[in-house]
Amino acid sequence: MKMKQLFGTLFLAISFIGTANAQLLYRVSGNGLEEPSYIIGTYHLAPASFVDDIRGAHEAMAAVEQVYGEVDTENLDRAQQLMLEAMMLPEGRRIADLFTEDEMSRINAYVREVMGVDLSNPFVAEQLGRMRPSVLAVQLLMLQYMKITPDFDATNLIDEYFQKEAHKVGKRVGGFESVEFQMELLYGEKSDEEERDELLELVDNNAETFATMQEMTEAYFSFDMKSIRSLTERELHNGDMTLEEFKELITDRNRRWVEAMPEVMREAPTLFVVGAGHLPGNEGVIALLKEAGYKVKPVR
Repeated sequence: MKMKQLFGTLFLAISFIGTANAQLLYRVSGNGLEEPSYIIGTYHLAPASFVDDIRGAHEAMAAVEQVYGEVDTENLDRAQQLMLEAMMLPEGRRIADLFTEDEMSRINAYVREVMGVDLSNPFVAEQLGRMRPSVLAVQLLMLQYMKITPDFDATNLIDEYFQKEAHKVGKRVGGFESVEFQMELLYGEKSDEEERDELLELVDNNAETFATMQEMTEAYFSFDMKSIRSLTERELHNGDMTLEEFKELITDRNRRWVEAMPEVMREAPTLFVVGAGHLPGNEGVIALLKEAGYKVKPVR
């Protein structure tokens, strides 16, 4: 489990999309529904403006009465506080406490490459030095991506677009999981060794990791689903995530969501917004909804 949180956050959002599922928006009908609902797949590095490139997305948003995401973010202040707490080391501990002098030298060299300064700077140490190493790895990788993507705005991404728009026009907003659950899933109990491994894996293999992220992002934006599938399978084969971890992050959650969806859809027409990697495959949300008796058709 070298990079569970890193790859889980950045890659599994679009994993296992085969050429037969080269679609991001689906219409759900039948099985007693009076009006259709919709499901849309997102990716953590896609800007909100990418919605314009998904045919039918705006129309689906206008047609529904509520939006459901992976997480219930109704209380945004509480959600942000819980996330901040989960991302930090216990009080009194710092990044430097977990690494040798040589390891910190390697970490600082990478931080300087990304930020121009390193953790020896008091301001940087105060901002980043208390982060869990696995969290710092993700933050640094995102900063590295932002350096080559000047117009990237981490506060205006497709993941949150639909919920924000729903709030603006007074539509109901809900979620399958609590913030506490997702924080435990991504940042749950990890040993110091696991935390160390995740940051050192990025520092020592940065070129390979960043190149993979770029390939994955480019494939998503060009709707190259064959490449997305190939890249994700490569990560699994490399041992960055076990099948058990994939089950925990993807397939088990798919089943729980599909169990909850009928009641939500009967209540009101709904747009479900989830990571695109949850949609396809024999145990994906699309297949599971069909097994439950619904008609699920791509919006073209």
